[in-house]
Amino acid sequence: MKGFRVPLCARMRAIAALLPLLALCACGRAQQTTTRTLYAMDTVMELTLYAADADEEADALEALIRSTEGTWSVSAAGSVPAVLNAGQEPEDAAREVVGQVLALSERCGGAFSPTLGALSELWGFSTGAYYVPTEAEIAAALQEEKWDFGGAIKGYTGQIAAEYLESTGIPCAIMNLGGNVQTYGEKADGTAWQIGIQNPEGDGCLGIVCVSGTASIVTSGSYQRYFEADGVLYHHILDPATGSPARSGLRSVTVIARDGLTADVLSTALFVLGLEAGSELWRESDDFEAVFVAEDGSIWATEGAALSGCDYEVIARETD
Repeated sequence: MKGFRVPLCARMRAIAALLPLLALCACGRAQQTTTRTLYAMDTVMELTLYAADADEEADALEALIRSTEGTWSVSAAGSVPAVLNAGQEPEDAAREVVGQVLALSERCGGAFSPTLGALSELWGFSTGAYYVPTEAEIAAALQEEKWDFGGAIKGYTGQIAAEYLESTGIPCAIMNLGGNVQTYGEKADGTAWQIGIQNPEGDGCLGIVCVSGTASIVTSGSYQRYFEADGVLYHHILDPATGSPARSGLRSVTVIARDGLTADVLSTALFVLGLEAGSELWRESDDFEAVFVAEDGSIWATEGAALSGCDYEVIARETD
């Protein structure tokens, strides 16, 4: 398509962003591991279980991920989005998750919406047929309620994967779900998990966050998926208020939370809200921490984020 370019590095960096970080997260260097790499939910995933001969558990995790992908895919017949888009009610378990997503959407003032499927298709982010729509086309797409849980389901997947691991004898694990990291259990040596945050401007990490036990670390960034048209970059994080890529002055937001669904939804919402409004949402909350990377290169972290390896400004509970 004339005037359009989709940089290959954008997709590859989104897939590979967190893969090198697993070396930082050993659960005791002498401990044996079982590792499984798979492609699901349009990304490369790596599951590292800190137990020898854990193939059966790895098989179960892979099956769980693929089943969850089918249940929540926008294109699969009989999936939750398909059922909702047909005007029907999903089963009870799925209805509970939908309710949680809607509650999170309300909590962030609609900065995240699970009903922007038509808008994402219009821009081509869910189809690969990239297109810069007119204002009239955007307005029409915003009026069409089409369910799409793409901004929430990887976090939910990590969450239920950790819940499954609780039923096994595996002491700890780390799962890289392609931009989302899910930790499970306490490391054998008693140290914290160390998770690197991707540098939006290039390869490598700009800093490290430390978490103890089971947690979800999710990054949303304009560098992860985008296309270029006539010299302008359009990224995939759409603002429900405008129907266009969010222009909030941020390059990325990382959210750290115990609940994977919360981390996934809020990483997108905080990116849309921007630094000031996102910081206010954090001050009103007690269930997540966040790291903001601004377009000017400055880094801001909430006071409980346990960020290291870089210079940053602290976002405090109390303001002057």
